[in-house]
Amino acid sequence: MSALSIGLFTYSSKPRGSVVHAACLAEALAGAGHDVTLYALEKEGEGFFRPLRCRLLLVPARPAPSAIETLVAQRIEELADFLTTLRPEHDVAHAQDCLSASGLLVARTRGVLSSALLCRTVHHVEQFESPYLERCQARSIREAELCLSVSRATQRDVLASYGRPSSLVSNGVELARFAQHSPPDAADLRAKLAIAIDAPLVVSIGGVEPRKNTLSMLDAFLAARRSRAALRWVIAGGASIFEHADYRAAFAARLAELDPESRAAVVQVGLLSERDLTLLLQSADVLLHTSRQEGFGLCVLEAMAAGTRVVVSRGAPFDEYLDDSCALRVDAARPSDIACALLSALLPAPESLATARARAARYSWQGCAEQHQAAYRSMPSGVSSARHTPGEAHASTRGSDA
Repeated sequence: MSALSIGLFTYSSKPRGSVVHAACLAEALAGAGHDVTLYALEKEGEGFFRPLRCRLLLVPARPAPSAIETLVAQRIEELADFLTTLRPEHDVAHAQDCLSASGLLVARTRGVLSSALLCRTVHHVEQFESPYLERCQARSIREAELCLSVSRATQRDVLASYGRPSSLVSNGVELARFAQHSPPDAADLRAKLAIAIDAPLVVSIGGVEPRKNTLSMLDAFLAARRSRAALRWVIAGGASIFEHADYRAAFAARLAELDPESRAAVVQVGLLSERDLTLLLQSADVLLHTSRQEGFGLCVLEAMAAGTRVVVSRGAPFDEYLDDSCALRVDAARPSDIACALLSALLPAPESLATARARAARYSWQGCAEQHQAAYRSMPSGVSSARHTPGEAHASTRGSDA
């Protein structure tokens, strides 16, 4: 395939699942010889969550009101205004979320990127109560010229909700990053989190929110601690545009009811650097990820690559790439089932770990990039030749490689 100029767009500079996907895909496409720029909305000069091996343009995002509809509308306009000023040229303009796709659609009404193939990846279909946000999601999916889904479950949801067929792509994992263990660094991280080196450690990624099923996981963790009092649970992440204030308040209230020792066993660390997140997954005994709704579950692949056992929800999307030989799958609505699986996951299981690593090895970012190239090429209008030399900055593009 001829080299393409590709713009990838994401709503945040923080390490949320779709943002990580965008960054890794951008690097893999650049590694395949394409001229790739990742655009990320950046609030308050925070910078992108890690260095990139491709061009990065950060879109300044101003402080916004707390009302979610107003915030999203402002972010859409900020991206559209940035592109209108910059007027970049790409063969492919590829949004990884509803917000950035909506910004691209607004920019197109101003004559920006009008000749680019507009692509939208759906990681999962959000269940919005806001009519405005639902209209944004619907438009971003229906008006994209190419629609991609990260799992068959998401494909089904996109088709059922919007009548839109979508092509299947996957996630990937950087095996070398997670395979290189450093026990001293892992010990230092545990010390920083006040977790004993020999304490059995459960980790969850994604913060406290309904979709992640955090309240049920808390009940399960507390039940498991009745058998393993030394058990500790670290909850990392949570960089979402949606605050989930009521759910977080309920979680905090539940913690406040606990005795001090049980309360101290639950550690919320928020966002971590890529290095610390890697160390956390490597030093954990179990990744607990029993989501009620998930697009793919990137952190599951990462935990498997790190040699950490995983407890996930039974059913979609996990049954697309996991089975009982490499994961413990449970009824996410039953904390007692989750607790039993947690305790089982703490038992030695070298064969399961080996199978899990082998399963994770099937998913590479290079393979993911190949899927995307095939999808771009499949379009009837064709994206057959590049307008720019790979690696050469567009005359109209400002910024720096990060």
